[in-house]
Amino acid sequence: MTLVELMVSIAITGVVMAAAVGIFTAQHRNYARDRSEKEVAQDAGDVLRLLQRDLMEAGWSVNPTMAFYIQDGGANGSDRLYVNDVDLLDPVAGAARLMDSQCAACLSIVSGSGTTTLTVADPLNDASCTDDLDIDGDGVDTDSCGGDGLPDADSDGDGADVVGGVYQFVISDSGTNKVARVTSTSGLQVNTAGPLSGTFLAPALYYCVDDGNADCHPAGSPEVFVLRRSDRSTGGRQVVAANVAGLQVAYQDDAGNWYGAAGCAGVGVGGGFCEMSPFDPSRIQVLRVSVVLRSPTRDRDRLNDPSFCRPAVENRTAGGAAADCGYLYRTYTVLIHPRNT
Repeated sequence: MTLVELMVSIAITGVVMAAAVGIFTAQHRNYARDRSEKEVAQDAGDVLRLLQRDLMEAGWSVNPTMAFYIQDGGANGSDRLYVNDVDLLDPVAGAARLMDSQCAACLSIVSGSGTTTLTVADPLNDASCTDDLDIDGDGVDTDSCGGDGLPDADSDGDGADVVGGVYQFVISDSGTNKVARVTSTSGLQVNTAGPLSGTFLAPALYYCVDDGNADCHPAGSPEVFVLRRSDRSTGGRQVVAANVAGLQVAYQDDAGNWYGAAGCAGVGVGGGFCEMSPFDPSRIQVLRVSVVLRSPTRDRDRLNDPSFCRPAVENRTAGGAAADCGYLYRTYTVLIHPRNT
């Protein structure tokens, strides 16, 4: 073989290898994108089923006015959900409470309404019973009611119904100062991080999307862009879904007015507002819940492609910052008719 023939052979081999590498790279990229899209779709189904289940049952065993609360995140943030804990009362074991009370899973606010220090009582307990933080009557943390000798605050960590120190929220029947986080409990006293108004309170579930803000991001937690959920029986703000970039909720009242939709502004009652104020869930007929999910990995070839930046959903604007771009985004929406209306 002459030198010329050798050089031609090498050149041809190089061209073939370059083509093969290009084909492999393209196939690998397509595979990664296809896998990301499937993962996003699977995560969406799990998230929506969980939210749909809680919101459809909202209002069980409490007054309709305290079924749920939707806190608008504005143009630059995800919305936050507070839903009464429908698992608090067992319909069989709690049948007597359900028959005897219009708010079976509630504690009455005896004093301190509108402040951060509330004295509460179980409306169904007699004067001699001090088990007023054990709403469902299961004998957790009782003195004269259950005789276990433990204080009413959850000092033994067994999951009392109203517990301080686990990032638990309570919801009230008021139209303002409707939700507050419990910081501690002592006897018949519930201390909260912010003022809570109303005449009744009940434990609530809390949903938020973690983008690093202190309200949703536990100290020292490495996970962001996840959906977190807090309740009365966990350590609080537990991850329930990954790769979540947004949670937006729009809702329609019994007069046909929509809140939280694109183009909204301010708070009030009527059309065009971003948040109903005073908030009355008993008037809300339809919830439009949208979850924005993104691929686990970023496609660096599409960092400058606007179609690979976080989309605008309801009243939240699209993301244009570098951290919002280069991902595959999908928005999944479900309509929910709550039981409270």
